[in-house]
Amino acid sequence: MAACRARIDELSALRKQLVSDRALAERRVADQEDMLRDKRQRIQRARTERELRAGEDEVSILSNDKSEAETEALELMSKVEEIEATIASAKGEYSELEEADHRHVDQEAANIEQLKSDLEAERRARNEVAAALDPVMRKRYDRVLAARSGLAVVEVKGGFCEGCHMHVPAQLVIEILKTGSVKVCPHCQRILYVAADEVSESEISIE
Repeated sequence: MAACRARIDELSALRKQLVSDRALAERRVADQEDMLRDKRQRIQRARTERELRAGEDEVSILSNDKSEAETEALELMSKVEEIEATIASAKGEYSELEEADHRHVDQEAANIEQLKSDLEAERRARNEVAAALDPVMRKRYDRVLAARSGLAVVEVKGGFCEGCHMHVPAQLVIEILKTGSVKVCPHCQRILYVAADEVSESEISIE
């Protein structure tokens, strides 16, 4: 159990570092977007062919840099999600070690079978709902499902996306509650839903 606990602590420290690295990469992407916007505005004000070509070259370089930064941010996001899954698995192992003397093998087997049955029922229900979706929405859902390890729709809790654990703007949460429109997490692109009690009545009334 001590070794398991030490492994969880080590993984948690690594996750913290990866989350910090991801935030820096996302900041670089945002900065490069600002610079690209500025360069494109300057191109529109170019007075000579030489100024125009120089501006276009700068935009091309910035676009490549932005693409690389976006790739880095996505890779770090995937690593964070992988290590979170590993941490969850390690915590489950730790809990099992704590309870090992109190479990009955036959009961555990029955529980596993029940979970498998419940999971299959959930999958059938999900497929039925997905089949009834608008084709455009279904395509978006399937794309996110494939890209995010089978988790396409997540809840916003405490102002954070339950998929990537990044902050979701309050205005986005309010729009989901007020209009019922489909919104995605600005960080991981998962489709968001919000429980009514996540936002106070005073916040919902804000225009």
